[in-house]
Amino acid sequence: MFQEKVVFFWVLLANWVLVIGIKLESVFIPQYAVKDATVTLRCDFDVESDKLMSLKWYKDDHEFFRYSMHHGIRMQTFSVEGVIVDTAQSTLNSVILKNVTLKTSGTYKCEVSADVPSFRTLSKQGDIIVIAPPKSNPRIVGFHSVVSLGDTLRGNCTCDRSRPAASLMFYINDEKADFGDLIEYLPISEQDGLETSVLGLRFQVEPKHFRSGNLELKCTATIGNGYWVTNMMVSQASFNAQPSFPGHNRLLAGSGSGHKAGDVGTWGTSLLATVIITLLGYF
Repeated sequence: MFQEKVVFFWVLLANWVLVIGIKLESVFIPQYAVKDATVTLRCDFDVESDKLMSLKWYKDDHEFFRYSMHHGIRMQTFSVEGVIVDTAQSTLNSVILKNVTLKTSGTYKCEVSADVPSFRTLSKQGDIIVIAPPKSNPRIVGFHSVVSLGDTLRGNCTCDRSRPAASLMFYINDEKADFGDLIEYLPISEQDGLETSVLGLRFQVEPKHFRSGNLELKCTATIGNGYWVTNMMVSQASFNAQPSFPGHNRLLAGSGSGHKAGDVGTWGTSLLATVIITLLGYF
């Protein structure tokens, strides 16, 4: 009977500790970070009736930051590959990582430990993926500058040196190109860990491709997802109809347009390069 009372007492004590002990209220670990930028990690907790013993941060289970209440030096940092703590800006609840590199990617964990009476330890973790946006503009290359009905247009869209490799898509007059007209290539790996993306396009020019005498190409490059996205509209190439020139019938050859031999014309080309880069939130 006495033993049962002792067990019951310890069960009540454990439940009491769980109810009123330290609580991990929120941990903020951004899913995406930008190369060469900074990252803010937050760990908010409530000790309630407990006393805080320490707060620690880990990357891939390797400790790189400690805030201890039992030592003369409250804040300590430890060497971990890819992690540089800005000690001047970091606090108990907020840790700033500076000079982010591709090696900063990994699994991060905040761990808080209570002192007497509970000695309770709580933790929460999350992954960070470092994004390296391209420093040069994606571009459309290889397409002929003069086109006729029945011609085959072929060329590539290239997005240089990013991480991860950009996801590319071609549009013809603001409509996605048919999947069968796309030529997919494996990303090209660079020596520094970055990747270059290339997407090919090959299609036959038909009357439906022209709107008021224009055919427009657009290539978009997307890096990340809904949490962090870079969108680019690159090298929007417009093929504009021009007044006819006597004696030139390139457009009408094989076009089946029904014009007589004297009705001739040419196509001039203006190449417009417009780049729009939109960053939707780093965190």
